[in-house]
Amino acid sequence: MTLFGTYFETIPLILIALFAVCFVYLAIHYGLYHFRTSKTKPLQSNNVKPSVSIVLTSKNGEKLLTENLTYLLEQNYPDLEVVVVNYTSFDNTQYVLQLFKSNYPDRLKIVRFEEDVNHYKGKKFPLSIGIQSAKNDIILLTEIDCVPKSFDWVEKMVLPFGNPKTKIVLGYYGLKYNGSMLNAFEQYENMSQSALMFGSALLHHPYCGRGRNMAYRRDFFFDNKGFIHHYNIPNGDDDLFVNQNSTSDNTAVCLEKAAFMATDAPKTCGEWLTQRRKVYSTIKHYKKSDKLRLALPPLAVLLFYLCGALLYVIKPLPVLGFVLLGALVLKIAWQIVCHFQLGRRLGIKGFVSALSPLFEIYFLFANTFLYLFTLRHKNSHGSNS
Repeated sequence: MTLFGTYFETIPLILIALFAVCFVYLAIHYGLYHFRTSKTKPLQSNNVKPSVSIVLTSKNGEKLLTENLTYLLEQNYPDLEVVVVNYTSFDNTQYVLQLFKSNYPDRLKIVRFEEDVNHYKGKKFPLSIGIQSAKNDIILLTEIDCVPKSFDWVEKMVLPFGNPKTKIVLGYYGLKYNGSMLNAFEQYENMSQSALMFGSALLHHPYCGRGRNMAYRRDFFFDNKGFIHHYNIPNGDDDLFVNQNSTSDNTAVCLEKAAFMATDAPKTCGEWLTQRRKVYSTIKHYKKSDKLRLALPPLAVLLFYLCGALLYVIKPLPVLGFVLLGALVLKIAWQIVCHFQLGRRLGIKGFVSALSPLFEIYFLFANTFLYLFTLRHKNSHGSNS
């Protein structure tokens, strides 16, 4: 076959086709998940303010509770309670909670477990008890290491529930910036994961949520038997519940800046690795279509660069070389534009978006290694038990 005035053999032709398909796919992917998410319209305020229960768990969290609990208790919302499940803490957590209770007797509810009665690992059991103890219709989830960006966090997060069909609301949490290179990698990964999560929901295919900022109706949680279908999995109290129960009609997103949460990023590579391994340990339990959705973008990146490099080596032709270079420049430019738009919407530093092509390549290999390492770790653990 003749292309660009040159006869091509079968293998170069296949490489050109793959290169072109990946180029188009990535351009669409960045546009649909990053750029489109950044242009989400603000939610319209309404006078409907359903009763809300903020539910979180704590184990030996006296320091974080002392620093952060006030931001939840002082939210500008009329019908609100905060339920804290103090699960087998042996520090001063209960004392701290009692001090808060004396100042907020009508807003704070304490659920205390002195003995470990959790037959499963993780926090699904104590979190379920907290949700069961909540008295209000809307359950708003967060964690003790999170701080709302405003005192209107609750009001903004429940706006989508103005639609009676809405059962789940996905919110955003960002990582506090500390200027380190590790933090830059963490910021990029958090932005990429957020783009997939929000973009998929906006495309009517929600697949996960994040327990640091998420809400659902209490009745919906119990009607779908809560975490009972995956109690045996230590992690996934947030994403697995959404993956199993979300639909195109019952899930909404909230990207109001006043509804954002902020948390400290892992300070060491070891902490970050542990956190990411927890995420990967739940992905294998996702629906097959969602696993495919997560696998396609890195596969397209790999094939884009691999096919381009092989073509340059196999057919070092001037015209083809300019075409490959032009496609590379267009891909990187569009990627940076889309990441920059989303980063600005989410409050992420611009240099993270500017370096996104390099971060993307790094995570292509790092995440593959991490996923294989997680599978190997699980298999080894299973064989020893």
